[in-house]
Amino acid sequence: MIIKIYRPQSLLLKRYIECFYILEKSANERPVTYFTFPGIYSIVTISAQTSTFVTQDKIITKHCPTASIETNLVCDFNEPVLISYDGKINEITTYFKPLGLNAFIPHDLRHYSSGTFPDFNPHDDYKEAMAAILSIRDHQERIKALEAYWISKLRPFADPLLDHVLREMLDAGNLNQSMTKLSHQIGRSRTTINKHFDQHICKSPSQFKKIVRFRAAIQSHLDDKNNIGQSYHVDYFDQSHMIRDFKKLTGFTPKVFFSRIAALERKEIKWIFI
Repeated sequence: MIIKIYRPQSLLLKRYIECFYILEKSANERPVTYFTFPGIYSIVTISAQTSTFVTQDKIITKHCPTASIETNLVCDFNEPVLISYDGKINEITTYFKPLGLNAFIPHDLRHYSSGTFPDFNPHDDYKEAMAAILSIRDHQERIKALEAYWISKLRPFADPLLDHVLREMLDAGNLNQSMTKLSHQIGRSRTTINKHFDQHICKSPSQFKKIVRFRAAIQSHLDDKNNIGQSYHVDYFDQSHMIRDFKKLTGFTPKVFFSRIAALERKEIKWIFI
């Protein structure tokens, strides 16, 4: 299986998109199964000639020569999910930064997010364009065409409240700041903040904050594998807090999680293979 990450080349898209990745698997390779874990990005995936079976905690994608293109959105994702690929796979995924995808769709993000792995078709030409992009064999040219498509759909979008809240929440010095304190600081009610999060991020502020802390702990471990125990001192109130959150978000204790996690493509992708 080949996994390759690309950063946006367009300065315009860098504001909205964290990265793209291409995943390709040949027909003669064995099935690949792994756990993936909640993140703060909105994820849009397209794949050709596949059929996907979805339950609450499992997504199985199989090669299906007669199937049309599949396009899916992942944003309301707060627990571990088991992913399995069987047969030939040709897939490309876009990781949109928090709020990023809202600048390319005609409705609020919540409009597209019903279900565990909802079909995503925001524009009349979307599936046809994505099929054409997946047919491009050269990876660099494929990414270039995908960037051109997203640029063509860019529209004005602004949510000053969420911009302010996200800056505070993503500040490493504020990982343990309570939402009550943040609400008082910015002068807006928690109800109002929750409504904006639901519309444009599809997570609650507390879910988002928990994931930010969790991802910071993973990165801390990967950056200093000989100093595992410091993660909860840096980002969690105490060790029991860390264990509780890790079990909820990964299904594993921190010790087991860190012993099994695989970091791919310059530590950008963090999965546990089964």
